[in-house]
Amino acid sequence: MIIIALGGNLPSREGAHRETLRRALPFIEAEGLRILARSSLWLTEPVPRSNNPWYANQVIEIATTLPPTEVLAALHRIEARFERIRSVRDAPRTLDLDLIAYHGVITTTHELILPHPRMHQRAFVLAPLSEIAPGFRHPVSGETVDAMLAQSDRTGICRLRDVPMIMGVVNVTPDSFSDATPLINSDQAIAHALQLMDEGADILDIGGESTRPGATPVSPIEEQRRIMPVIEAIAKVAAERGRIVSVDTRHSSTMALTIKAGATMINDVSALGDPHSRALLAEAKVQIVLMHMQGNPQTMQLSPAYEDVVADVTLFLDAACTRAIAAGIEANQIWVDPGIGFGKTLAHNIALLNATSRFGANGRKTLIGASRKGFIARIDRDGAASERLGGSIAAALAAAARGATAIRVHDVAQTRQAFAVWSAIEAN
Repeated sequence: MIIIALGGNLPSREGAHRETLRRALPFIEAEGLRILARSSLWLTEPVPRSNNPWYANQVIEIATTLPPTEVLAALHRIEARFERIRSVRDAPRTLDLDLIAYHGVITTTHELILPHPRMHQRAFVLAPLSEIAPGFRHPVSGETVDAMLAQSDRTGICRLRDVPMIMGVVNVTPDSFSDATPLINSDQAIAHALQLMDEGADILDIGGESTRPGATPVSPIEEQRRIMPVIEAIAKVAAERGRIVSVDTRHSSTMALTIKAGATMINDVSALGDPHSRALLAEAKVQIVLMHMQGNPQTMQLSPAYEDVVADVTLFLDAACTRAIAAGIEANQIWVDPGIGFGKTLAHNIALLNATSRFGANGRKTLIGASRKGFIARIDRDGAASERLGGSIAAALAAAARGATAIRVHDVAQTRQAFAVWSAIEAN
């Protein structure tokens, strides 16, 4: 068993400490260190105790053919990528990657000691390790991880609940319902997309056609004119920073062009109703969001009606997934979105949010987009879309509690902070 411990208590260019740990995982795999298991994230007090910021910690089990010294070199390369500056022991750092154990190897050299000399004393290693390998035995003492954990000081550790990914909205449209200041040119949209990455967005959802109630359709040519410069400008940096570039479109020609330019997800409000789109995406192997909408943007809010909204939307999404898979799209590419606000009344929206876990049954990935939607104003006071931050965060937390994979939001920084605090409270 090969065990790596991750930790950090300073923000990096990729976000707060917990975000840095999460974003380091793909780079670990890119170094040939295949992740077999990973623990929850833990919030832990510095050891020795000090006034330094608390750490985020995690433990992973990996598989690799690399020898221990090469694993260590790979970990140092990743630390450097996340701006780790090596200084005195126990100093604050953006990212700390420690090789804790390498099978049963016992070695002491100038550069590497195995097993890690202090792992048996450190609850911030042992607690997460007990989640993924409770039967692990220390190569020297022979003690199990649970026995070592029982003897350690566990007063300064707090397990964090998993939080959804955050999809940040980049509407390159003059008529979006939600934007007080629309992003009407490429430079504004590019700057906004980069800002959302810095604020913590995992996915950037770029759209060039408004689908608000009553919106006028936009031609694929106009849609592409709006969004192609944005995708071309951010695709490379997004890939380098481990982000997903999503395109909010229902047009197969736009899908083809944007995937070629670097998009890695298609978010289709029509659930791939066009067979040309299904054929294209069967070849492209990108992530795909299938959304439910009753009617179309021009008609959907005129008189939405269902026998049972949760059952009806579930049946629709099941059928859309089956249709996509029949066209050659792999099941692990598919996400589903119940379409909050797309042909739904207030009661429908609340019922669908409450049923988030049902849409994620059988491991299906779920996207929930309730940010700044009109139902929030109907519950509270009828203010402008830009005044619905509190309701948007409440809906995001409700969806998170019910297992949503990702939340589509306009206010990335505020949602990220809400998730961070919620995860510390809910896991304990």
